Amino acid sequence: MHLLSKCRTAFTAAVFVLGVAGGAAHAAPGASADPSDNAGSRTFAAQSEIAAVLAYWTPERMAAAIPADVPATSGTAPISLRRTPEDKAVGVVDGAEPRGGVPMGAADIHSMSGRIFYTGDQGGNYSCSGSTVNSNGKRVVFTAGHCVHGGGAGRGWHTNWVFVPAYHAGSPYGVWTSYQLWAKNGWINNGDRAYDVAAVVMNPRNGVRIVDAVGGQGIKWGIGYGQYIYQFGYPSNPPYDGSQLYYCNGSTWNEGGFPTISCTMTGGASGGPWLESYGQTFWAYLYSVNSWLFWNPDPSHVYKWQGPYFSYDTAGSLFDTVKDM
Repeated sequence: MHLLSKCRTAFTAAVFVLGVAGGAAHAAPGASADPSDNAGSRTFAAQSEIAAVLAYWTPERMAAAIPADVPATSGTAPISLRRTPEDKAVGVVDGAEPRGGVPMGAADIHSMSGRIFYTGDQGGNYSCSGSTVNSNGKRVVFTAGHCVHGGGAGRGWHTNWVFVPAYHAGSPYGVWTSYQLWAKNGWINNGDRAYDVAAVVMNPRNGVRIVDAVGGQGIKWGIGYGQYIYQFGYPSNPPYDGSQLYYCNGSTWNEGGFPTISCTMTGGASGGPWLESYGQTFWAYLYSVNSWLFWNPDPSHVYKWQGPYFSYDTAGSLFDTVKDM
């Protein structure tokens, strides 16, 4: 097991979950191109489609998946710095315990975190990280925008999208498929990493919804920079191999409008959760997601990560769009 400074493994079993995606953006003709608006892929609920995606992701394909490409543009200052209405400025949604799935005593960071696999919009099989988030519908996984859509002109939705909680060359909780992928117009149209956040609505598995099965983190937006957080992910670029959940912890700072933290996790950790109030209960609050990494002198020597600032315009409105699905 490789262990770098400021980066630690989270010891316990990992969960394996998968999802499905593809198709054109789900928006009405002439819909606004406001970067803070949300758009979704077509839905995937037919049993034949679900079965095809599950069959596609053999253990060999998962083992061979390469880390997702991180955003290639620097992005602009997030519109989260713009004033928002008082009633939308700050949002807090609590996490939830599983119901009918993982025993309550076993619900933890492992059951609510997972590795993501998908086929990119331009081909090739990739991996990311993600986290379940509690909602009314109990079906939501949050990750990075670049883990669901290529971002920018001429790019599209990824396909064969799957999420694996507590991944460790498989999962004690099975493989889950997505019902629909959602991302911000700012990412979809411009590849702007200020909007590099996504939410995925998952198909039930054996009649059970994913948050009911494994539990779900809470989520906050508009709470500011300088928060003490734990950052999780499944790094799979050397010296890591994607087989374990790792974490970093520390206080974030504002660097160019982006929450920033020191961490040595490599590619493949994209989309993994930044959790505020971690350790106070079995769930915490999603504060951001892994988006952009900095390395020197090569990609095996990462020293810090950034994520999109969670305001209502970024994370809050996205959550509101999918919370009842």
